[in-house]
Amino acid sequence: MFSFQGDFKRQRNINLGGRQRNDTARSNAQAVLNKAHEEREKRELERRGLIAAVTIRRRWLGVQATAKWRQQMHDSLDMNAIEEPNSALDNLYDAVASFALYYNGRQQHIDRLHVVLRALFGCADDGSRYRRIIADARAGNQSIDINRWTLLALYVLGKALQIPKDGVVRVDAELVLTAVEEAVSVDIMVDSDQWSLTSRLIETRGLYAFIAKCLSMGSSSITERAIRIAAIPVGSKSLQDLAIPYFTRWILAIPGLPNKIGVAGVTALTKAHMDWRLLAEYIRDEMASIAFGESDTAVPLAAINIMGNLTAFVLPQLSRHGALTPLDTGFIAACTVCARLIPSCNLFESSSKRATVPVDLVAQLLKAVDTSALKWLNGVLSVQVLGLLVRASCMDTSARENIYARNAQELLLIFIQKWGKTASSTVIDNIFQTVDIRTVGWRAILQDPQFLHSFAGDRVQVSTIKSHNLAQLYLLCEVLNRQLETIGDDELFQQGVSLPLSDIRTIARVCRNIAFALYWSQETSDELAHIRDSAATLARQLFIRNARHPFVDEDFWLVPPTLLDMTSFADKVAEDPMFSSEAKGIDSDSDSSSAEDSDSDSSTDMSRAGIRAPNSRRDWALHTYSNIARQRQRRADQMIMTPRIAVLRNIPFVVPFNDRVRLFHALVNRDRARLGLSAIGRGSDSFAYNYTFAEATVRRGRIFDDGFQQLYPVLTGKPMTSESDRSNVAGGADSRGASSSGWRVVDDPSEMDHTGVAPGEFVEGMSDVWRGNVRQYPAMSAFDGGIENPEMVDSDGFAFRNAMSEIGGGDDVAFRNAMSEMGSSGSSQVSRQDMFKYRMKITFVDQYGMQEAGIDGGGVFKEFLTSLVREAFDPHMGLFTTTAQHNIYPNPESMQADSEARQLVLDKYKFLGAVIGKALYEGVLVDAPFALFFLGCCVGQLPEFNDLPTLDEDLYNGLVALKNYVVTQPSDEDEIYKVFGLDFTLTVSMRDGQRKTVLLVPQGDQIKVTAQNRLQYLDLIAQYKLDKQIAAPVRAFVSGLHTVIPETWMRLLFASPLELSRLLCGDSGAIDVRDWQRNTVYEGAFHALGKNHAMVREFWDVVETELTESQRQRLCRFATSCERPPLLGFAELNPRFCISGNNVDGADSRLPSASTCVNLLKLPVYSSRQIMRDKLVTAIESNAGFDLS
Repeated sequence: MFSFQGDFKRQRNINLGGRQRNDTARSNAQAVLNKAHEEREKRELERRGLIAAVTIRRRWLGVQATAKWRQQMHDSLDMNAIEEPNSALDNLYDAVASFALYYNGRQQHIDRLHVVLRALFGCADDGSRYRRIIADARAGNQSIDINRWTLLALYVLGKALQIPKDGVVRVDAELVLTAVEEAVSVDIMVDSDQWSLTSRLIETRGLYAFIAKCLSMGSSSITERAIRIAAIPVGSKSLQDLAIPYFTRWILAIPGLPNKIGVAGVTALTKAHMDWRLLAEYIRDEMASIAFGESDTAVPLAAINIMGNLTAFVLPQLSRHGALTPLDTGFIAACTVCARLIPSCNLFESSSKRATVPVDLVAQLLKAVDTSALKWLNGVLSVQVLGLLVRASCMDTSARENIYARNAQELLLIFIQKWGKTASSTVIDNIFQTVDIRTVGWRAILQDPQFLHSFAGDRVQVSTIKSHNLAQLYLLCEVLNRQLETIGDDELFQQGVSLPLSDIRTIARVCRNIAFALYWSQETSDELAHIRDSAATLARQLFIRNARHPFVDEDFWLVPPTLLDMTSFADKVAEDPMFSSEAKGIDSDSDSSSAEDSDSDSSTDMSRAGIRAPNSRRDWALHTYSNIARQRQRRADQMIMTPRIAVLRNIPFVVPFNDRVRLFHALVNRDRARLGLSAIGRGSDSFAYNYTFAEATVRRGRIFDDGFQQLYPVLTGKPMTSESDRSNVAGGADSRGASSSGWRVVDDPSEMDHTGVAPGEFVEGMSDVWRGNVRQYPAMSAFDGGIENPEMVDSDGFAFRNAMSEIGGGDDVAFRNAMSEMGSSGSSQVSRQDMFKYRMKITFVDQYGMQEAGIDGGGVFKEFLTSLVREAFDPHMGLFTTTAQHNIYPNPESMQADSEARQLVLDKYKFLGAVIGKALYEGVLVDAPFALFFLGCCVGQLPEFNDLPTLDEDLYNGLVALKNYVVTQPSDEDEIYKVFGLDFTLTVSMRDGQRKTVLLVPQGDQIKVTAQNRLQYLDLIAQYKLDKQIAAPVRAFVSGLHTVIPETWMRLLFASPLELSRLLCGDSGAIDVRDWQRNTVYEGAFHALGKNHAMVREFWDVVETELTESQRQRLCRFATSCERPPLLGFAELNPRFCISGNNVDGADSRLPSASTCVNLLKLPVYSSRQIMRDKLVTAIESNAGFDLS
């Protein structure tokens, strides 16, 4: 219980009387306590009620007093400000101060505020009352306290400048701006210190925030007055330091400010004499610290707006030539700082393309950015600004200017690398069109001894690249890349339009070294990746130019052997797992499409063919850079490549061409080993057993037609599409019989060859599965489904039986192992591509209908390939036509037919592409002088304007004349049209002799060619002539080629079309008889003495001294089936060239014979040199085919 002594411990309840406790008494005591407690609470409630009543009364009396006082204040304000405008200043001051003190923003108070503003700042004949008060004080009126009235004006204007939380301005904005303008002008008149009215309005009352709100209202009068007020502080020397940050934050960050303020606003800013240099320097120093908002996009958006607006106002004041002004350097620095804050994104892409960007910071930015802001930001990419940046980037006179040079270089790199392909191409185009790189300081880097020592030597270290600022070199590479697109070879090397040839050689070596060092070291940083890719692109362009018009020798492009060991390069690349994955780039779907063509279908996907899909609406001038951008992005998304693959993918020309040819042979041999085929190349036994998958009987003079009808199904796995396509081989040429489709049906198992496969026997689904020997089926014709024993047909319709055990010995083991390996890897299928790689047995029929006597050990098939190529590519066939230089390319008129005939023509193009691939795969040289722009498509290179001379040199010269025409009257936009009379159309000849007008762009017949669009016209002409008009045939041909030779091999191993031409057709130079002699073996009568045999010595002497070059080529063709030696010389001939001596009776009456399948020349031992010569010439010029084999 409670104790006043502080003892709260309950005492023990002890009953000394021995009687029990009285519970009733205890309960009565508790009731008394409860009652006392209730009375206490009641008294407390009464006390609180009394206090509340007093408080309410006090508040009510206060409200009544306030209302009464406020009414008195309003009456006083009305009396002193309106009824008595000349009332005593003290009364006016008290009335205005009292009003400002109790201003609450309600509409009634807003109305009173307007009264106050008119009373104080309303203009009269002698100025506003506020101006008169300040003027009297300055005149010596001691009763007026300037500071007191300034504070009053500050307080009143502060209330007027308040922006409600909802952001809606309810005051009369024009009246408020008038009052502010009057107060500011008075303040400047007083020449106040830092505590002046204007400075405090800016710093504490939100003047510029209110002005920004006014600019968004859209009223021209309000806008003009607002921008005039905004310009006053920044144009005042005493206030500009304070005003510039707020002006930047609130005014300069408004999207599309020039559009909002109009001409009057721009004029007001100009007349304010703003120090734009100081503004630019502030942006340079403080931009990152300005608080533009809390969202992630606030700062980038502000940077975009500030940069665009600053450019719009400063552009007319920038210098155009000579030394840089302080404004120039400040502007460059400010733009650099702003550009750093803008993330990498395609700022100038259309909104429809932006919608595909994932939702992230960049997507939010592109969604929020104002299009009018981008319009003014685009001014940064103008010719004038870029010219300024180029001049600044070349400065190197002092440490301070070096800073601006680095800023200019950084800004140019940002434009090119971070702002998307449109900005990049605009920058390069404008620099290219307006800046003569021969005269600017960029050339200085090419004469800098330190730079040349670091990068033009034999070895370049990655650490050296990282330690140098290569921005100038990067920009030079980008400009030259663009320049090379439109400058012809004659202009580049003869007229010196570009850099001097010595500088071009230097930059080619530097680019080669930098690209190789970075690819070999696998550097992946973005900064180095840009310079690496640009250097590689330029080096490749210069290499291609050099291939057409040599200005350096071939060894110039090779890296030193100390950097790239070539002894085992081919083997290491072929074994590289990454290259194995690259080499699997065969388009498995290449045959599933019909390669249809339509004149209206200009957007066909041609990526599988390695060429660009033509699109007449695309700006061809921008296409190359767009393609480069896509290639860079694709490389960034791929796995890390090994150094050798990276080098081959991007700069293959640094590897000797002969080594790349050996690598190609190594890849082919690995693929042949996979299929159980014998290898090609030096030292291999080419003509061991190969497995025949098809045979064909072809007539002389109809080799292409017969070959196409009988072998095209091997490529596609499909029968010919119409009965007319299945014409029989006439004259019963095939003594063993041929079906109407050209496929032979075997009736006698004894006719099976060593594989167990009847030559030429294929059945339905033959392209899908090969598991062993094909079993013969009576009464079954090709593709007719006539299989009498369906249980012998697998699920894919391919008739087979598992008879691998019947194959034995030699290469049969390799074949069986290859098939077993394919089965163990989970794929027992042989693709259509693989089918076409197997042996095809060819039988020739002469003009008399008799089979020629050749035994096809491989040489007959080589004869078939070379003869088919010679016949099919003859312009009289109609599939191909020739240029003025007698080079062949697909005939555009071949596609001017109905859909069925057009599909047949496309099938023929595809077949010919596969034949060329087969020739490469078998190592057979063909005599087909392809146009280089056509071969470029085969190696994945886009045709460009500079390829036009290889098609039509007269057209090219005419277009060059148009490009170089000097306009004499710049004011006459139609001068070029008046001189040349050209529009955006092209007239082409049709097959029926008619002429057709093609629109290069929509409504091209209504667009004149002018000085402004002539480059676009040139590019569109080149696009149509080199690409669009032959797009479908090229795609079909390249698709067939890639069926046999993977596209990846072509892209990685051949740096130019000329290299592919050399591999395909051999070196076009004279036959090296000494090399031929060194690589010859001797058999028969010549075996013992070899090259020392008298007849052998006479033979080589005749070949070297008495035969013409044409006769030597015929001799080579007679013995090897090809009139050109292998690319790497006769040492690569397989088997080795052999001369067999025939010492028989009557030798003088016999002609030499040959077995081209084994490169064997059978030479009788003649009695005299003259007889040998005459017989040899007779044999090689008889064109007797294999009757002399």
